[in-house]
Amino acid sequence: MIRFSKIIEQDSKEDSRRKPNRKGEISLRKIGIFDKEEVGDNKTISKDTMNEAGKYYKKISQLADLLRSWVQNNETINISMMTPVLRSIVEKNLVDDLYHYLTFEAEEADPLAAQSIKGTLLALKIGAGMGYDKNRLADLATVAFLQDVGMHTMPQDILNKKGTLSNQEFKEIQRHPEISADILSRANGEYAWVADVALQVHERADGSGYPFGLNEEEIHEYASITGIADMYAAMISDRPYRERIEQNRAVRDIMDSAQGAFPVKVVKAFLNQISFFPLGSYVKLNDRSVGRVVNTHQGFPLKPTVEIIYDSLGSKLQKPRTVDLSQQILLYVTGSIDEKDIS
Repeated sequence: MIRFSKIIEQDSKEDSRRKPNRKGEISLRKIGIFDKEEVGDNKTISKDTMNEAGKYYKKISQLADLLRSWVQNNETINISMMTPVLRSIVEKNLVDDLYHYLTFEAEEADPLAAQSIKGTLLALKIGAGMGYDKNRLADLATVAFLQDVGMHTMPQDILNKKGTLSNQEFKEIQRHPEISADILSRANGEYAWVADVALQVHERADGSGYPFGLNEEEIHEYASITGIADMYAAMISDRPYRERIEQNRAVRDIMDSAQGAFPVKVVKAFLNQISFFPLGSYVKLNDRSVGRVVNTHQGFPLKPTVEIIYDSLGSKLQKPRTVDLSQQILLYVTGSIDEKDIS
């Protein structure tokens, strides 16, 4: 597992002073997380861009509602009707803007719809980080958006249960990849491959996944990308049986379990795109000020752009100020803070 406390205390330049990794830990240097010394565009998102993102968020939300209706009414899914919207999001380079809108502006949708939308945008961010062209990203979006359709067939008393699922209930939930694949296999012949990939999303590279316990070389790369995106999206969302997990902790938890579960290049892209301090999370800086992450930078996973909300004395600023830590030498993040702990 990753010793995350060490990560947030030191920059990558101090890596040589660390003790050797214990057996089973993921080496950040080994996966090349610091190889790319480039800063992503620190753009200010305009009102027009946010309006465009809002329109597409509404479109993809409507598609999620339509998908649920088709499944619950036992109708054939018309994938060809959905792909133009997904492809437009890719063609118009709206992924980051939509993810920003989802994080800061959007109202929470139906849990299954929200999971589908969030997982799709996260998968697209990871795919972009792996250098996918627009055609591959459009295919990835199709898989990520549709792979959980089987969840719409699950009994509501299981989906809405506030307590821990029984073994039998958990086994029922684990049937959903096969149900999803069966539903998708009835769709347009052009998209028959989507069913095969959806069946593998909960498989893991080390053979610990389900339904078949496949190994890395047997799992489609789209399934691995969608799998880690789906896991993170679920962790940072509210569930009937638990509150959402704070983003920084979710990243730590995924890294603790990522050793062997996902291909190294997928883990690297996830970290580069999502960052150790994800968009919307709260952090404390070394000058004791507190802020919210409003942008992240590839190659600088420890140095996001932060909107400072509380100064070093704990006083709330009347007008928050924004600091790009990738351009700062003396200012850095010392740790994360749960939103519930900010007063």
